[in-house]
Amino acid sequence: MIFWGTSWQTKKFFQSKPDRLFPEIIMDEETQASADTTGQRVDPILKHLESADGEIDKVLIRKKFIDLWQYEEGDKLDDEEKYLTTVAAFIYSAHNVLDEANIRIDKARAMIVAALTAWKKTERDKMIAAEKASENPFQTFIENHQPQVDEVHTWKYFLLEHKKVDEKNWAYKMKRCWFSQFFIRFGRTDYIETACGFDKIPWEARKDYVDLKLSNLFAQLGSICQFDYRPAKDK
Repeated sequence: MIFWGTSWQTKKFFQSKPDRLFPEIIMDEETQASADTTGQRVDPILKHLESADGEIDKVLIRKKFIDLWQYEEGDKLDDEEKYLTTVAAFIYSAHNVLDEANIRIDKARAMIVAALTAWKKTERDKMIAAEKASENPFQTFIENHQPQVDEVHTWKYFLLEHKKVDEKNWAYKMKRCWFSQFFIRFGRTDYIETACGFDKIPWEARKDYVDLKLSNLFAQLGSICQFDYRPAKDK
């Protein structure tokens, strides 16, 4: 939602009461076109959101996403934060709508992470195939995934630090979490765990040759998260 001439008190009110999502405005053609463009950001994720218990109101999720994106002035963000905001706004909007449909949060979390997993599956499957075809799948995984981690979990938003990178161990820690700060700001700390599930997707798809020891304190409102990858032991 775009706040034309809105006081900081009004904006703070809607931030503190996010479920009363942003006041309705009459859209002109330009505003409607902007909303449609924003909706296209979430469509590739939203199409994968599924439930075995009935239909999901994807139209409402999309609307809430658009409202939240405009409230965050997403078009003015840098490319890194646009990506993070796309993921976080989808998580937030989907959780809220599923909660209104009386779907338990653990079940909703699994549905949301499944949608995020399917979103980039084609690209990820190609990397996994190349990794498994290499002489050292674990090392090739690092070569493939470290650039992605560096691109998304930047120093600016995560204080990312690589502790060790070699053919037997890849460990990195983050002293800040953009996702946790986002959900804390909207009073939904219970959604932080869903963002953690999003960060674990690359490992979940590679369990047969990658082990992960994850120490994540952000979901408990702590101040550190560490990923420690090693080659999977023979089962």
